[in-house]
Amino acid sequence: MAFGWTDTYWPVLGFTAIFVLLHVLAILRVEPTYTRAFKLSRGGAAFILTVLGISALVGGFGHWREAFLYRHAEGDWMRIGLLAVYGHLLADFIWMAVGRIRYNIIPRKDLIIHHGLGLVGFGAALYLGVGYAFGLLTMITEMMPLTTGINALGKRIAVARVVDAADRARLHVLAWLRIPLWITLLVLVVMSLIRGVEGGMLVAYLVAGIGMLGLISLDLYWIGKARERVDFY
Repeated sequence: MAFGWTDTYWPVLGFTAIFVLLHVLAILRVEPTYTRAFKLSRGGAAFILTVLGISALVGGFGHWREAFLYRHAEGDWMRIGLLAVYGHLLADFIWMAVGRIRYNIIPRKDLIIHHGLGLVGFGAALYLGVGYAFGLLTMITEMMPLTTGINALGKRIAVARVVDAADRARLHVLAWLRIPLWITLLVLVVMSLIRGVEGGMLVAYLVAGIGMLGLISLDLYWIGKARERVDFY
């Protein structure tokens, strides 16, 4: 499936602009401190992406035995959803570049790796026309940056209870939602490969499997970092 300006590039540019505007509004209207503004705006974006993820779970549930990896019909709404996610990732890279150039804040390497995996995986899904549901389903785990946004809000309004609650929620989302979801999807991918998949789908399954291994590794790292700041329970 070839990319075109009408069905791919213009929508991606539009969604990128929307999420960049969200970052700009956060720092101009809500929180003048760059790092907290970035967390707040990403929290707002995370809410949108979580809704997309839940919608994809419902819409693609009939394909769970295939690890939600299947060929999508032309005009499937999930393609638009995946283009929105792609725009979000690009907007984050742009805003990280702004932080580096204007505020001399070095972007987090783990976040760069995480977003890089997303760009490769979602780009492959968009190009091949498969796995939109799989890609969007992973957005359910955007509940984690949503807790980060709540943490930043708690610091903004100077309410320690909100900050502490957000820190604890982040740990529980990591331990009881994100990693179990990644492992479940990885198991479904492996089982599908064992049963055998059509030749044209092999690349999609391999990309998905490698992506899940990368995300599991990143989340184990984040759990370690989170536990340095808050007791798990």
